[in-house]
Amino acid sequence: MEGTYELAQGSKTIGTVTVRRQGLYHSFSCRCDLTGAVVYRLMVTCGGRQENLGVLVPVDGSFGLEKRIPVKYFGEGVPLFQLQAVHDRAEGKFVPIYPDEPFAYLAKLKDAFLERQSGQLGIVIKQ
Repeated sequence: MEGTYELAQGSKTIGTVTVRRQGLYHSFSCRCDLTGAVVYRLMVTCGGRQENLGVLVPVDGSFGLEKRIPVKYFGEGVPLFQLQAVHDRAEGKFVPIYPDEPFAYLAKLKDAFLERQSGQLGIVIKQ
């Protein structure tokens, strides 16, 4: 899995991801050129497993991230890196949050995320 891999968006190469082995971990270092108009997360697929490496943040005039993940999470093979727009995740049920009322969906918060829709703060729960 070690090496430097191109990160493409469509047919255009926009950056690189460098993977190094550090003991029991794979260290991922990504740098790419984005406009910043859309928030992206970096996904890696290898050995039949897909992992979210995190959201790309501004770093020295470009966007990137640094992440370490245990080697045991991945099988052998060549990794495939993809960008996923954060707003693509907005599929699900929006449940408004009201400060004076109990929240009935506590058990579903693991796969949920906070969002504001039409000025109302709430949780989007995957269905």
